[in-house]
Amino acid sequence: MRYQRLPQQMIGMALVLLCLAGCGSEPAQPSGRGGTNEAADLSPLGVLQSTDRGGTWTSLGNAYMSDLMVEPADPTGFATDSGVVLYFVDLSSLSQPVPHSIYRVASTDGVNFDRPQPVYTQTEAMVDPCVLPMQDGTFRLYVPSGGATISAASADGLAFALEDGARITEGGMPGGLLLPDSRVRMFVCLGGIFSHISDDGINFKREDGMRISSSPGTFVDNPQPLRLRDGTYLMLYQSAAESSVGQVDGWRKEIHLATSTDGYNWATNPAVIATGGTSALVEMPDGTLLIYYGN
Repeated sequence: MRYQRLPQQMIGMALVLLCLAGCGSEPAQPSGRGGTNEAADLSPLGVLQSTDRGGTWTSLGNAYMSDLMVEPADPTGFATDSGVVLYFVDLSSLSQPVPHSIYRVASTDGVNFDRPQPVYTQTEAMVDPCVLPMQDGTFRLYVPSGGATISAASADGLAFALEDGARITEGGMPGGLLLPDSRVRMFVCLGGIFSHISDDGINFKREDGMRISSSPGTFVDNPQPLRLRDGTYLMLYQSAAESSVGQVDGWRKEIHLATSTDGYNWATNPAVIATGGTSALVEMPDGTLLIYYGN
């Protein structure tokens, strides 16, 4: 499939903060032991850290999880006052005729996590979840399932209940952004990354144009947007060659960052931060950035 290439928007001086992210270094890959809890189990999720607003990235090895009985994949997450919360699917169960769950883990240091606990379960397979803390203190899970993006709500982020209907019926790999005016912008992938907007987090309307377009011969997906504490925006996204689709040995997605001052117009960065599977971006209270990504 050939995707339409759209011109990039010019964003302004605030975007300079990441224009050199990852330049001059080899892309990272999950690198093994990073945790300090010897009793915990090694997960397949690599962890990268930046203390200079994305200018450079350091590998912290792989995340560790206590009593790990599943295979974490497609992570999404956010920072809390006490650390990091991640949600993910169990890769090993996706092809199995069993109930499928979204799992949750928490960490105080961003590397050593507690035991995965299921927070939402259904009979149909799910991939690429997005959990978004809402302004009223509740949480909403958005996840592709059955050809549409569905949602489930939670008062505490620990147990989610399915909401009726579908939120978005086109595209996949949703990444949600809570805007300052309480609207939700949902980024999804279909020949590039485009967006839908909602006043209530339930009813979405597609926005005009493409937020991030694909270059000829490539595709982009896995948008993971984040509003930083200074009010600007980052989006973690991935790119791969169209020719690599279906090739086990050639399937290597490049992880990139895009920047924005308004959450709508985005400037992409050609620098490759890492290679791997789907990934998540978190900003800690002190401004440290963490990326969680697969191998």
